[in-house]
Amino acid sequence: MSLRTRLILSYVLIIVICLSIVAASLIVLLGDQINRISITRLVATSRPIVIQFRNEARAQVPLDEIWTNMEEIAQETGTYIFLLNTDGTVIKQASPIDGSWAPSQLTITDPAVNRPVRNAGIYSAAGGQKFIFVAEPVAGLPGLPSPPGPLEEEILVLAVPRTPTIAVWADYFGQPFLWAGIVALAVSIVTAVVLARSVYIPVRRVTNAAEEIAKGNYEQEVPVDGPNEVRGLAQSFNQMSKEVKRSQQMLRDFVADVSHELRSPLTSIKGFAQAMVDGTAKGKEAQLKAAVVIEDESKRMMRLVEELLEFSRLESGQIKMASEPVDLKELLQQCYEIFIIRAEEKGVNLKIAIDPLSPVIGDIDRLEQVFSNLLDNALKHTPAGGDVSIGARQLNPGLVQISITDTGPGIPAEQMRHVFERFYRADPSAGKAGAGLGLAIARQIVLAHTGDINARSSVGKGTEFLVTLPTAVPQTSRS
Repeated sequence: MSLRTRLILSYVLIIVICLSIVAASLIVLLGDQINRISITRLVATSRPIVIQFRNEARAQVPLDEIWTNMEEIAQETGTYIFLLNTDGTVIKQASPIDGSWAPSQLTITDPAVNRPVRNAGIYSAAGGQKFIFVAEPVAGLPGLPSPPGPLEEEILVLAVPRTPTIAVWADYFGQPFLWAGIVALAVSIVTAVVLARSVYIPVRRVTNAAEEIAKGNYEQEVPVDGPNEVRGLAQSFNQMSKEVKRSQQMLRDFVADVSHELRSPLTSIKGFAQAMVDGTAKGKEAQLKAAVVIEDESKRMMRLVEELLEFSRLESGQIKMASEPVDLKELLQQCYEIFIIRAEEKGVNLKIAIDPLSPVIGDIDRLEQVFSNLLDNALKHTPAGGDVSIGARQLNPGLVQISITDTGPGIPAEQMRHVFERFYRADPSAGKAGAGLGLAIARQIVLAHTGDINARSSVGKGTEFLVTLPTAVPQTSRS
């Protein structure tokens, strides 16, 4: 069953349930009112009958003749008529149907005072059938037999079967309620179709777009309309679609970059190996040169593969970072001592200025890898006579900032957003100096420490890399 059908059926079911509850409530609420109306009608019907009975009794009309008239009235009005003694014994009875409800005694007296009840109400017969009755005393009238006992009173009782509430409801309200229900049901179906469309169509669009993405068509975006929840679904889907498209593009770029990076060493290896095989590289010196090139290119490929594997594990969270206090001042001083010799050989002035720092919680080896990579890049791109500076300061009690600054050629503004991408090299002239994974790996390590790394540069003035790391509270590695 489709979502649209389920929505429509659910709306219709709600309307049917509501109408049923209203009908049941009306039946319950109207029960007492219907009884009161029936009693009022019977009282109005009984008055002329009682008056006729009293007048005939006063006129000394024989009881049998009076009762013949009562039987005719019972047949005409559909009313049961009883003449009772004070003890409830039936003296005479007239039924609208021969043989129906012929009790020998009716208890409608008040036993507390042993007097007849002059009232109206509901009486339950022996078979369980309910009757509405009206009782009128006709005591001491001439022409009536005198009952035994101290009281000479008779009671004229008129009764009609009590119509069930549901039957009365059906007679008076059934047809109007049925038509109202049909109209409400028709309106509800139309409303349900409209509301279902407002939910179903956007969901169907998302479903179709998801199926297209599963087929490899990533250029998918659905309109953001409908109810708030559906709009939220559409917005989330569009965001997911963009991320999927971005991920697929990154995957394609990654494969293309890896292929490009591996093609050059593989070409060199193949060329020199072929030269050795077919005799092009003649002589011991030429063969030795070819072997050296093959070895260098093989090492380059191994470094590239190792960096790719490391980057992949970092990006996927497979490498777990240690969580221990790290003295940044001591770590940066160690990095300074490692690179000072190289800086002196190149004629670059390497400087260090570190403020008192709170310890950070992290992996000392991985953090050393980050700062070493940044210093390596800075020295690589700073000409002789230039400066490279290591700085660190406490931004606030929970955050420290480390800066690596050089006075190299700088990075153009349009290239700044790419500096942390894998295989990106701001200076293409670097050639085989690296695969362009160093900054990408450094960024993943910093992010794993819940820190951040940024770069700012001015062409002709140099570049500055800023690393911010949290202090004091141990941080778990990002997954």
